[in-house]
Amino acid sequence: MNIETIAISLDLINRHYQEPNRNRYESRYFWEELYPLIAVSGFSAIEIPYEPVWQFGGRSGVPFNRYCVNTKYESAANYRALLGASGIDRVTGITFDPNLFMRNANLDFYFGASGHFAGEALSHAADMGADYFAISPSAYYGRIAQYHPDIDDKMEAFTSRTSELLTGLAAKAGELGITLVLRNEYWSLYGGERVLPLLGALPDTVKLDVDTASLFVADISPTDFIEAQIDRIGCVHLTDTDFVDTADVWKTANPEFPSNRATQVFRDPGTGSVDLGAVAALLDRLDYRGPITCSARQTRDPFRALLRTRALLNHLPK
Repeated sequence: MNIETIAISLDLINRHYQEPNRNRYESRYFWEELYPLIAVSGFSAIEIPYEPVWQFGGRSGVPFNRYCVNTKYESAANYRALLGASGIDRVTGITFDPNLFMRNANLDFYFGASGHFAGEALSHAADMGADYFAISPSAYYGRIAQYHPDIDDKMEAFTSRTSELLTGLAAKAGELGITLVLRNEYWSLYGGERVLPLLGALPDTVKLDVDTASLFVADISPTDFIEAQIDRIGCVHLTDTDFVDTADVWKTANPEFPSNRATQVFRDPGTGSVDLGAVAALLDRLDYRGPITCSARQTRDPFRALLRTRALLNHLPK
């Protein structure tokens, strides 16, 4: 495994529970100080979450959508030039989830808004020269159930509309030369192995995005899953956790922060119980050549997380 090609996701910066305050996060200088630190930590590639929320108010220093990038840098090309000058050569992928749009009982609104902004995010991925566009195929199960308590009885219709949406995005991704990959978060309607029937109904160009911690939480062996699905894997996220879901936390409204335990689900890579060394060795044995991204999405200290992740990668099989 060539660890020099592994990307770090900017999901290690989270405005909800980290220091410093929101004003700093939304300032351009915060991000421009961060990029050289990412490079010094040994990462020359990043993944960027796409968050439409920054388009609807406040300042636009957060580089998580097209509007903000164009406002601060005039164009994606200028932003990529800044990244390059900071030591970051590539944006390997853009991630997108539709959770923001599950906010009422109107599924037309949910699918319409999700489709529109996913299309924007996909165009942004092309502007950034990304290899993949990783989409969460549904909002949180628990969030959906708030507005649709009978969702289990409506799964066939919901899945049909989801498949239609993803098929359209797959066609656009193909035109743009980007691989569409489905994220397998444990809290999704299609988490873990539940994603496989949905994937099977989509064009062969659509691939899996394997999140190792999400599999662990769902009590699925990441190595067994990867070996069984290797032919359809388009991206691997090296994520870590100690949490096993024995109480259907995945069905709750806030599954990343279980209400019945004083814990966060995700851990910085290398500090949890997922055997990431075994995952890396398996990917080598299977001759996997696709993108690999490290994610520390719940870290309290993003700067420590960068170094922890680099320390983990330095001990993986070369």
